[in-house]
Amino acid sequence: MMMRYSKEELMPVVAKLAARYTGNESTSVTYEKARQLMGAVIYCIEVYEKAGAGDEGLVAAHSSLSADTVYRQGYEILLNKVAEIRQNYNLMMKEFRHYGNRCCYDTFQKGLPGFFLYYDPRFDPVNHILTLDYPVLVPLESRCGADLMEVYVNCAYMEQKFLGKLPEEYIRYVLNAYSGDYEELIMNLASIVLRNIIGCRIAGKPIDLNGYSQEEMTRLENFISGNTREDLEEHLKRYVDELMDFAYEGNKELGNYLKEDMRNYSFELKHARNYHCLQTVLAVEHS
Repeated sequence: MMMRYSKEELMPVVAKLAARYTGNESTSVTYEKARQLMGAVIYCIEVYEKAGAGDEGLVAAHSSLSADTVYRQGYEILLNKVAEIRQNYNLMMKEFRHYGNRCCYDTFQKGLPGFFLYYDPRFDPVNHILTLDYPVLVPLESRCGADLMEVYVNCAYMEQKFLGKLPEEYIRYVLNAYSGDYEELIMNLASIVLRNIIGCRIAGKPIDLNGYSQEEMTRLENFISGNTREDLEEHLKRYVDELMDFAYEGNKELGNYLKEDMRNYSFELKHARNYHCLQTVLAVEHS
C-alpha cells in the first residue's frame, strides 16, 4: 500500500517523537537517530494502513486524517500486535518440543524472550532484535519488526501443532536418518518429517520406524519418473491436503503453510531420483 503523506507532513510527527526521545529537552538529534525516528513514524503509519486494507470505511477515513493521528493510531495497533505475538508465543511454549535440535531450542526457548524484553515499538519498531536462526518455510526478507515476528512465531506455532500429533520416537528416528548429527544442524524439522510422511504415501508404505523395502523404493522411483516436476509438485500438495483432512481436522492454514515446501521438495525428489540418492531426501534407511 502506498503511503499518502509527504516528507513535509511527516516531519512535525518526527519532531514530536524526537522531543519525546530527548525527554522534551530538545528536538535536535543526530542524523542517524533522525533517520531511525522517521522510520519509526513510517512503520506505524504502514501498520495502520495494513490494518485497514480491505476495509473501505477505514480507507476512506484515512484520507481525511492527519499524519500525526494515523501515526498514533498505528502505534496503538502495533502495541496490540506485540501483545498478540506474546500470547501466541506463550501458548506455543506450553508444549514446545525441540527434539534435541540445538538451533530450534536456542531460537525459541532462549532467544525469543529477548524480543519481548528489548523490542522498542515507539522509537525503533523496525528492529526485531533477534537473528532468528531457525529457518521457517516462508520467506521473511521483505518483513521487519513486529510484522516479521508475527509471521515467524505463527510459523513456529503451526510447526509445533504439526509435529505434536506425531510420536516423538518417530520424529527423532526420521531426523536421525536424515543426519546423524541433526542435533547440531540448522534445518527445518517439520519439513524433514513431512517429506518422510509423503514419501511413505507415495510408496504405499506404513508410517513407521521401518525402512523402505526395495519394492516400495521402486514404486516411488517410478512415480517420480512418471511425472513432470510441475505435476509432481501438484501431487505433493494434494497429499498434504489429504494428511490435513485425515489427522489435522482439515486445518487449511497449517496445510497451506506446509505446502510452501512442496516446490523445493519436488525439485529435490527429481534430483535425488536422477542421482540414485532418494534415501537422503526421504530421511529413512532401506530395510
